[in-house]
Amino acid sequence: MLFNSYEFALGFLPLLILAYALVTESRYRRLTPWLLAVASLIFYAWWNPAFLPLFLFSIAFNYSWALLLRRPVQDNAGAQNDLGRKVVLGIGIAVNLALLFYFKYRDFFVSSVDVALGVHWPLLHMALPLAISFFTFEQITYLVSSYRDEEGTHDFVSYVMFITFFPHLIAGPIVRYREIYPQFNRSSAFGLVASNVAPGLMIFAIGLFKKVIIADTFRGYVEPIYDARFAPAFYDAWGATLAFGLQIYFDFSGYSDMAIGLARMFNVRFPENFDSPYQSTSIVDFWRRWHITLSFFLRDYLYIPLGGNRRGELRRNINVFVTFLLGGLWHGANWTFVIWGAIHGACLAINHSWRKVGIKLPSLVCWALTFLTVTIAWVFFRATSLNRVATILSGMIGLNGFAWNLRHESLGLHEMIRIAGALGLVWLAPNRQTFMEWSWANDYLYAGAFAVMVTVCLLCMANPPAFIYFQF
Repeated sequence: MLFNSYEFALGFLPLLILAYALVTESRYRRLTPWLLAVASLIFYAWWNPAFLPLFLFSIAFNYSWALLLRRPVQDNAGAQNDLGRKVVLGIGIAVNLALLFYFKYRDFFVSSVDVALGVHWPLLHMALPLAISFFTFEQITYLVSSYRDEEGTHDFVSYVMFITFFPHLIAGPIVRYREIYPQFNRSSAFGLVASNVAPGLMIFAIGLFKKVIIADTFRGYVEPIYDARFAPAFYDAWGATLAFGLQIYFDFSGYSDMAIGLARMFNVRFPENFDSPYQSTSIVDFWRRWHITLSFFLRDYLYIPLGGNRRGELRRNINVFVTFLLGGLWHGANWTFVIWGAIHGACLAINHSWRKVGIKLPSLVCWALTFLTVTIAWVFFRATSLNRVATILSGMIGLNGFAWNLRHESLGLHEMIRIAGALGLVWLAPNRQTFMEWSWANDYLYAGAFAVMVTVCLLCMANPPAFIYFQF
């Protein structure tokens, strides 16, 4: 079920809020977590019920495995027991990654071997289970929390809520158990609270507006260029690439806003996931602002276990590169994503080394270099093959000519003006967090802004496209 669909906005969400209000004000208040868990499973299964058994297996396996990680009673073999728990943790993580590999990367691996060795192993062409990349990462965080014996890791109800809670189920933000458990594990958190419902609705409306009105508009500029077979000229190649940078920005930041707003309605606070990343003045700064929760996950569960920066500069740079190489692969089973991750990993390593040199460039130059690097890297992220990458990049450097508006798919002056206006918005305008901190003149203005955004979105939500990160 999509947040930007009539089924969700006019059906699922109002009915759930009504049921939530009734249950939390009744003698069955203690069943509130189960109400949210069951509703979340319905939300998940709505897209494709065939994916639900795998999701339920993941829940059952990881909770059962976490019980094996329960810290043993103190005895004379503490070191040996701790080694055993590390082995159990490693096996649990391996099972989760094996499921992810089988469903997401099996055909990618087989096709790569076919090309490299000239064999003809059959491909399965399996549909990718919804949200498997996201809930796999969160299951790993849960197992690590269980290994560390963090508070509440053996509370089954809270664990189920943590994994299934529908606002972050499909595409994040990637949250950790210790961030969510204290919010689920108190009955005072249940019930509709005006101080949470009002800002939650506003944040949701802002995210919906980003997705429906802005991101989906630029989607129409990108697909005719990137999914076609002709070689785009200079203006089309740059216009479509900049449009994709805007599309994915507003698409995923819009989803994150909607997830944060929905959780807020139910008195749960998710971590922020975007902080004006296109205003960054370095690649390091960019990854502190773009998909923040993924950056934290890669740092804490991959970069640091690889050794982090504890073994010298060369090893640090290798660890950064490997982390983002695998981060690119996590985004999709295609060599284009691997190269996209490698570009960011290499740029991060260069960025860290440059900082040690101590040479400082003007902020405007740093910003321009950062945005240009990110934009060029988006070509690898969006193109469906390396051949198409080469064609788009050839257009961007003028090898396909400089003629403008030769085809009906080409971008015209009107589209270019919209792209320029949106770029000005992400470069200069305050973000949603700042917007929400403003002191509104009165509640009527607040309500009016909400009503306008929601009304405009509802009028434009027929046949809604999925979020970009749904495919991951």
